[in-house]
Amino acid sequence: MAALCLLPSALVLLAGCEKPDASFTTSPSLRALVGTTAGNVVFHPVETPPTAVEPPPGWEWELGLARFTKLENEQPALQVVMQVNSRPGAGIELWLSDSSGVIVRWTAGSTAVYGGVVCFQLLLEKDGQAVPLGTAKHQLTVAFREPEGNVVTAKTVEVKNTTPKLTGGPPAPGSEVFRTALSCPRGS
Repeated sequence: MAALCLLPSALVLLAGCEKPDASFTTSPSLRALVGTTAGNVVFHPVETPPTAVEPPPGWEWELGLARFTKLENEQPALQVVMQVNSRPGAGIELWLSDSSGVIVRWTAGSTAVYGGVVCFQLLLEKDGQAVPLGTAKHQLTVAFREPEGNVVTAKTVEVKNTTPKLTGGPPAPGSEVFRTALSCPRGS
């Protein structure tokens, strides 16, 4: 089949040789870490993100990257990359903030014993709805919390890259915006 992709007369087959758009496939690494890719989303919560908490014994992790990017289909997204060695039982929380306060909180799942890279993206805009990003610098706090409410560990990083110019109103309940953790681009 690969040889057919190179033949000029096989233009019909050429489209079949392209890799499919992975924009809306869910993140296998996040699913392995917390058992799900669907999160609960709250825009402008009254709570504040937890402060930094060093990981306890049995946990090691680095919040390597948070950046504004685009899915393969060019839709704006927030990409998160972490190296995680976790223990079971803690939910994950993401808090996207700027100088005016918390813009959105995303929570999901319960950690498993996991060791490896976790990479995922959250959609920022779709169907006339968008995360209400300001123009100030943004920070992302990632926290792992026990069911009883105690923070196991938390870290905050500055979100890299230029803040995208989004169009649309605030996401409605049930919106796909910032809800499902999507796969990272190939090669990430």
